[in-house]
Amino acid sequence: MLPTRALLPLVAALALAACAAAPEQNAALLSTLHKATPCEASLPTFGRFPGGPDATFDTYLPPHGTIRTGNDGGWCAIRFSYAVRGQIPVIAPLDLGTPPAHGQVALGTLDGRMRIAYRPAPGYAGPDRFTVRMGGPDPWTIPVRVAVTD
Repeated sequence: MLPTRALLPLVAALALAACAAAPEQNAALLSTLHKATPCEASLPTFGRFPGGPDATFDTYLPPHGTIRTGNDGGWCAIRFSYAVRGQIPVIAPLDLGTPPAHGQVALGTLDGRMRIAYRPAPGYAGPDRFTVRMGGPDPWTIPVRVAVTD
């Protein structure tokens, strides 16, 4: 029998493989969203990477997602990956944490990448923000900052 510490990498790999094989979430909706102009969106790859001699995990917190968009009725989407060394990309379910005060959010997976899409309320210009929760065996809360131009 293996010691508990030796089983941790195996358990983590199996749990992450289950997330990677998850079906696409809200793909039909995400594939029909009209893109806003302008639309600049980013959320750098983030995750957990093995480190140290005993294969413990070092945590790299997710950076803030950023969206800069016009208000023409379209959506601006962040496409991103969650990284675990040797397990890229990992797909996990997404749900809305704190909703935006001045717009709508659509979440899910399309073409093997997780997506966070935002559309400002008609006539709104200014800042907005919201959070997204990423589920799975290694949950994260992802803050997103928005700048809406008119």
